[in-house]
Amino acid sequence: MKIKSLLLHVVVASACIMYKATAQDKPYLKLALGVNIINNNPYSRLPWEIQRLDYATPFNVGLDYQLNKHWSVGLNVSTNTLKTPKNSASLWATQADINYYIIPNTTRDYKELYVFLAAGKYTYANTDALIAGPGLGINYWVFPNMAINISGRANVAVKNNSPEVGSYYQCNIGVIWRFTNDFR
Repeated sequence: MKIKSLLLHVVVASACIMYKATAQDKPYLKLALGVNIINNNPYSRLPWEIQRLDYATPFNVGLDYQLNKHWSVGLNVSTNTLKTPKNSASLWATQADINYYIIPNTTRDYKELYVFLAAGKYTYANTDALIAGPGLGINYWVFPNMAINISGRANVAVKNNSPEVGSYYQCNIGVIWRFTNDFR
């Protein structure tokens, strides 16, 4: 019961912070398209075991709502085909995230560095799991409305119904389009 109370307090505090943040700047949307690489080796203690990377149908789509220069919220969908010792099947993951921009793009230096927390669900071979985890990303704005994005995330399986896929690491590489004429 204490965990539910703590989560409720975090959600309410986050909503208050977001409300205050949106009152200061004009919000806008960003669309991200790219590919992902997944490391699914539940037997390795190291995060990136090169010979176990999965890269088949590796699509990633995201939509972010930039609240102000430091905060955004988003929804991401990733697909990939994972090869496990027993099976080879498609993975479909959907996650919501909250992003904090450590280095926002306000000085026209064209770089943004951000950290994020994500939570969601993945489906693999008729099984599913709830996932949550942190991540780190960088955007490099090559044009005022287009950037190159690289991000990495650790997806920790909270409630796992799939013995072949547990927690996994994911790296996304793609392009972002910003739907505004303001360069923040």
